[in-house]
Amino acid sequence: MSSDASSSDVVARSAKPDEAVESGRLPAGTARGSREGGRVWVRALRLEDFRNYDRLQLDLERGLNFFVGPNGSGKTSVLEAVSYLSVARSLRGASDNEVVRWGRSGFGVGADCGGEGSSRTIVLRYEKGAGKSVTIDGEAVGRLADLLGIVRVAWFSPEDTWITKGGPGERRRFLDMALCQLDPVYLNELSSYRRALRQRNEALLSWAPDEESDRIVNVWTERLKSHGSVVIARRLGFLPRLRDEVARFHREISGGGDEIDIRYRSGALERCGGESGDAALEETAERFERALAAVEADERRRGFTLVGPHRDDLEVRLSGRVLRTFGSQGQHRTAAIALKLGEASVLDAGGGGVVVLLDDILSELDDERGSALVGIVSEFGQALVTSTREGPPEMRRAATFRVTAGEVARA
Repeated sequence: MSSDASSSDVVARSAKPDEAVESGRLPAGTARGSREGGRVWVRALRLEDFRNYDRLQLDLERGLNFFVGPNGSGKTSVLEAVSYLSVARSLRGASDNEVVRWGRSGFGVGADCGGEGSSRTIVLRYEKGAGKSVTIDGEAVGRLADLLGIVRVAWFSPEDTWITKGGPGERRRFLDMALCQLDPVYLNELSSYRRALRQRNEALLSWAPDEESDRIVNVWTERLKSHGSVVIARRLGFLPRLRDEVARFHREISGGGDEIDIRYRSGALERCGGESGDAALEETAERFERALAAVEADERRRGFTLVGPHRDDLEVRLSGRVLRTFGSQGQHRTAAIALKLGEASVLDAGGGGVVVLLDDILSELDDERGSALVGIVSEFGQALVTSTREGPPEMRRAATFRVTAGEVARA
């Protein structure tokens, strides 16, 4: 479904031409994305100078959309473009410059999205040296948070086993991605916490035993505590919903047997005794304050912040044992898929819809588990699935697209 359209603004086909491109960066702010009208899904997708696509116009279906083609043909790029519509960045971990088609100065992604009885047009453009700009229904958006939450996505890839096998940063990133799409307060507090952490670490690194140094560190300590307590409390509040869904999906795809459990481990809460339970915000702030006081001398000596949500972990256990320390490859894969399905289910809660992006996962699974996974994701609002080979029988009801060297054709 490539297009020969001569307009350089093909991605903004449904937007006003003079409003479709607005230069400027997108700092974080307060999310105001609307999801009225039931489950939101991507009806039409338009790409320009994106990866190996010159221009692409693609009509998608609600439910299953199956992209089949050889490695390097551009299947994953379609999913990557949808991730830009949701969070304004690549969920493959690529930089914006890496996404630009060779020899071009920028790229564009546009889409018509909507639920029952509603439709919204999103256009995102990136120009080297100028950064990203976004319009929603032709109106320029100045904040990334105005985009978050309109189209919610859950990305699955073979690398997801790093959620369970990797370090705590992988699991914090997993939590943050889900919560930022769900909770505008969380996004704002997380951004503020990271700024306070950066400034506090700079103050600790240059600390000297005098009143002025102590004053500067204390200023940033207060802000760190204020924003960090909200981040911890929101993560704790999110966990019961996630835990129940992860356990349910793990039973479905594993056939029972080992029971999975997830726990939030907060050094800020555990350092002064007790466990990381569902503490109220006020109690969380008090325990965080005591933890910071306990490590004050050590932080000044070492020059960085030792406790806080930036060092916390999401512990994954299988039959009571920490999965990271003993699990087989198969156990890690099953657990990672259950975690991502749990994320998708929570994002879909309330009927708002989630777009599931399933990148070459089926090749990692046997036929039985592949069929089970397809059956599960088909229950969400929309799923985009890629594979180098034909899928399980359940994929026969999907809208199928053949992908070859930057060309996409409906089968």
